[in-house]
Amino acid sequence: MVGAGPVASAEWSPGPAEFGVGVRKEVPITMSDGTVLRADVYFPQNPDGTAAPGPFPVVLTQTPYGALMDAFPGVSDPDAGFELIGGGDDYLVKRGYINAVVDVRGTGGSQGRWDFLGQQEARDSVQVVHWAAGLPGSSGVVGLSGASYMAINQFFTVAALGPGSPVKAMFPMVPSIDPYRDMAFPGGNFGLASDVVYLGLTGFVQLVNAATAGNPDLAKVLVDRAASILSFHAATLLEGTTGGDVSYDGAYWRSRSPQSVLPQVVRAGVPVQMVGGWDDVFERGQLLLYSDLQSLAAGGAVGRPMSPDQAVDPDYRLVMGPWHHVTVGQGIDIDALRLRWFDKHLKGLDTGPDGPPLRMNEVGTDRWVGATRFPFPEATPTAFHPGAGGTLSTAAPTRSGTDTIIYSPAAVPCNRGLDQATAGGLVAVFTTLHLPPPCAHNDNLTQLPLLGKTYTTEPFTEAQVLAGPMSASIIATSSRPDTQFAVTISDVAPNGVSTPLASGSLLGSHRAVDESRSWRAPDGNYLLPFHPYTREAVQSVPVGQKVRYDIEVPTTVARIEAGHRLRVTVSSADTPRLLSLPGNLLNQLGGLYGVEWGVGGSVVELPLAPAGAFAEVPAV
Repeated sequence: MVGAGPVASAEWSPGPAEFGVGVRKEVPITMSDGTVLRADVYFPQNPDGTAAPGPFPVVLTQTPYGALMDAFPGVSDPDAGFELIGGGDDYLVKRGYINAVVDVRGTGGSQGRWDFLGQQEARDSVQVVHWAAGLPGSSGVVGLSGASYMAINQFFTVAALGPGSPVKAMFPMVPSIDPYRDMAFPGGNFGLASDVVYLGLTGFVQLVNAATAGNPDLAKVLVDRAASILSFHAATLLEGTTGGDVSYDGAYWRSRSPQSVLPQVVRAGVPVQMVGGWDDVFERGQLLLYSDLQSLAAGGAVGRPMSPDQAVDPDYRLVMGPWHHVTVGQGIDIDALRLRWFDKHLKGLDTGPDGPPLRMNEVGTDRWVGATRFPFPEATPTAFHPGAGGTLSTAAPTRSGTDTIIYSPAAVPCNRGLDQATAGGLVAVFTTLHLPPPCAHNDNLTQLPLLGKTYTTEPFTEAQVLAGPMSASIIATSSRPDTQFAVTISDVAPNGVSTPLASGSLLGSHRAVDESRSWRAPDGNYLLPFHPYTREAVQSVPVGQKVRYDIEVPTTVARIEAGHRLRVTVSSADTPRLLSLPGNLLNQLGGLYGVEWGVGGSVVELPLAPAGAFAEVPAV
């Protein structure tokens, strides 16, 4: 699946820049309904300032952030790395690519009204791709590149195009598989920090774009932008916080979920190189994207785990690093990774052996390790049982008991979830000040006795790797008709510092499980419980009765050194990352939870692998 047949060459390397960079600003693209989109086109330039003749492949980015890239000092600096979130990609252009950055409908200099990942945007993208393939100097071959929103819309573009299109490769960075579960309503609760940050940012960008894009019909553009803000930003915030349709996983969110179009993406035959981050706001879905693409390529279905002996397609790949949303790719040569991918699939160059399709940064060691299948067959799902005195053990329980948690609508705000939900903005600020991030690497404050219960293992006698999806099945009674549980898995060092590795949450009334979409371990416990989060699936919590809550905890690959311990913290809040909606909050206030441990009690499923189970590999 390449743009041309492989060309034998010497050992591939990124090589030096060969061209200068020219740019044509605000190039019009007229859609079939007469709406005009605008694009900036960056092209290879000769030393005398003329356009190099090519032909060159085109790398296309479709962005909703438009003129923001030029509105602030330094953001359009080609060395700042912002080309990955909507600026021009000078690195590729200097090495023989045309780069087209298009403002999607209703953003930047483009006319119309923006509809967040809507169907009209997908229809526009089909026309935009064919426009890009026909640019002067183009070879007719197109690749898609970009991060976040510009990663997600790549899946919808390829699905809308179908097989045989000009698009021959995708390079999505920090994509989401399911915006409802990944960001908007994790565990069924309103994603306060991430939703407010995103809605605020994009609303501000809409207005900045209108004022800076140089559109001659500024008044009309401002009216369109105001209408977009009212129809998406204000409506989403209002419905999301008052229990409207957008607060459930219905048609609105499903039509905006890349998972819904993955079968079409695989049928289109376009290779996909993804880049994700353990601390990214979309972390939950990135390995699931990998497993879904691989499963579909092998004739399977979405939402199902890869089998241990399943064939692996080298055209679907993922690099999973130690990154937040805004720091993706730092510390590795991400430019070389992107260039190599496009050189192979857009230019048909022989770029050498690919190595394992899954490369991951091992948390706690900074090693890069390789894998092929997910969930990882190298790891054994292991049941850990909370016990008396805050113990956590793999031994079969012989006694039972209850721990009481007092419901609190608020948690210590300095936590890993906040860093994730704010896209790593807090980490970036502290890093700029040369200070250690206060929340991401130490969650001892979140474990105060009044805020929840902690359960901790004995020290590990030998190093192991916590690797794969996890779950916590909490058995509890409640004095109120709704509950909220938050679970954090931490690595506790001998000095007592507790480093958060992964966390999950669940609104009790959303506890229904779709067994057909859930993953179970060989011991029968859940590895990945899948909750419908629909209005129809809502169940009131019966007061005073034992109820089971199966909580999804996203994947990590983390080394637990000898002498370290694993800790599970169970609490009732994860603020400001999550917010109970007013209707739910009324049913939660004053709640007392009786968490059952021991025989027939709560259980936490953690997959463990020997320390050397994953082979070390280069990052790129």
